[in-house]
Amino acid sequence: MAKESQNKNTGDRSRRRPALALLLVILIAAAFFIMSDAPLVKNARDSLMHRLGYEAIDQENGSESTGENSDDKNSGIKAAEWDTASDIDPASLPEYNGQNYVKVSDGVPAFPDDVYERGGLIKDGGDWKTKGNLFGTVDSNKLTPYEYYGSLDDKGRCTCAYGLLGEETMPQDGQERGDISSMHPSGWAKAQNWERCHLIAWALSAENANPSNLITGTHYLNYDGMRPLEEEVEHYIWNTGNHVLYYVKPWFTGNELVARGVQMTAWSVEDKGEGISFNVYCFNVTPNAEIDYKTGIVTTEEQAAQDARVYVINTRSGVFHYPTCDGVKEMSEHNKKTVTATRTELTSQGYTPCGACEP
Repeated sequence: MAKESQNKNTGDRSRRRPALALLLVILIAAAFFIMSDAPLVKNARDSLMHRLGYEAIDQENGSESTGENSDDKNSGIKAAEWDTASDIDPASLPEYNGQNYVKVSDGVPAFPDDVYERGGLIKDGGDWKTKGNLFGTVDSNKLTPYEYYGSLDDKGRCTCAYGLLGEETMPQDGQERGDISSMHPSGWAKAQNWERCHLIAWALSAENANPSNLITGTHYLNYDGMRPLEEEVEHYIWNTGNHVLYYVKPWFTGNELVARGVQMTAWSVEDKGEGISFNVYCFNVTPNAEIDYKTGIVTTEEQAAQDARVYVINTRSGVFHYPTCDGVKEMSEHNKKTVTATRTELTSQGYTPCGACEP
């Protein structure tokens, strides 16, 4: 009787082994199906999810990059590729109407594929993840923080700046901000209350006198438009330790040297936009003042309302002064021309106000 029971148990174990082996194979195959980044497997997985009623979040842009990866900050994606990443029409930029910024593409961020990939992300259907992670998750340890600054164009204008920002790209404890007063971005004019605006803020990049990261901007753009968004990203990174894809592009009209505004796009990576997600256009304006975006001359309402008065023009430099300015005393009589005109009349003729007496 005992022998029959022993034989029965042995037979049961023999029958269980193939079943357990089959179950193990099924589990391994399921794990491979979920985790694999092989194109055929990903396509099959996406097709199954679609049939089950799940849709991936679309962050694609469709433009392709010819850049090559490198450790250098300025290597990688070509600046021109960003032209297709935005729904802003450069021929018809948004009009300022009292708002600090307006949404672009309903505020939804969009980046070319290479911007994600250079940061260590890979495509998972229409979504993004770090390689080998279950269910499209992102592993911070597998990300590669970086910054990219586009080359100046043929007019010396900034083109773009972007990257994967995190604590790694930010100033370290005790690091002090450098002096940028020697920098004169395109369109810079003296005594017009211009500010040197970073495309990627120093607090996010630790970049100082980088000509590819500085534009001529108003105090309004710098502090009312860009700074609240920059601080939002900065605080998010410090509070979470997460990373943010970040893109800034100045928009110029025609051959103008001063940007009409700046587009800012940001998307928090680890939580896939739950913490940071915006795509906006900030206005480079000064309320109650008129800006000549070709020359950088700013005329306030008070200056525009001034009556004609006596000025002295240096015909060689094209700079006009108050008659009492020290620059007039040093001026050659051959180059000196005294006129009676309004400030607006002189600036419209191409003359530049003196940076010392500030007429």
